[in-house]
Amino acid sequence: MRRQHAQALLDGLHAERCAGVPVALLEQARRSALGRRHLARAAWRAAPTVFAPDHERWQAWIETEDWLHWPHTTLESFTHELGAVAFGPALRVAVERSEVLFLREAFGLDAWRRAQAADPWRGAAPEAVRHMGRAAMQRCERDAQALRDAVFERGKIEFLGHAGRSDARLAERLALAYASAPALPCIKECWLPAGTVAELLASSRESDEAGAAEAPPE
Repeated sequence: MRRQHAQALLDGLHAERCAGVPVALLEQARRSALGRRHLARAAWRAAPTVFAPDHERWQAWIETEDWLHWPHTTLESFTHELGAVAFGPALRVAVERSEVLFLREAFGLDAWRRAQAADPWRGAAPEAVRHMGRAAMQRCERDAQALRDAVFERGKIEFLGHAGRSDARLAERLALAYASAPALPCIKECWLPAGTVAELLASSRESDEAGAAEAPPE
């Protein structure tokens, strides 16, 4: 369990959070005991409340919080999707064809479809959420990268808020998986209902399990 705990914490660190260690060297360090000890010391100095040598408190989370084991590509994809769902109410009021095409391209087709189909409020979304989403989109004008960045930032806030509802240390650990993160806590900054992230995580887990079941045996 100690090794699993260390792996879940250290492997999830974004390269930008590793004391300036080059990415190639960072990957080498993660594959050796000496390198991992060096990273652990650097991580403890950067975030002592997360990396203090108290393994027992993380045991339950390692079992229940799947995202602790996610590779960065999966984490970033989920964060983007989460941000897109939060922008859903603002997306659904866009009707002008050129704007719809721009938004679909900027969000990415899969995330755009998920945002259109999601119903986290089980009915009409709050007007305040729609207005905040539209305001953020308007600030980006027709800059696709700026909009993608805004969606990703919104996803971070929602994910960090979810983690913080469980424990502030989980939110601190999640923040370290990003190159930069908004100020904690994020709970009051969330647009989505409290249970939405947990539902999306459960859906992601079910999809992964279904995919594993359908995979041909090796």
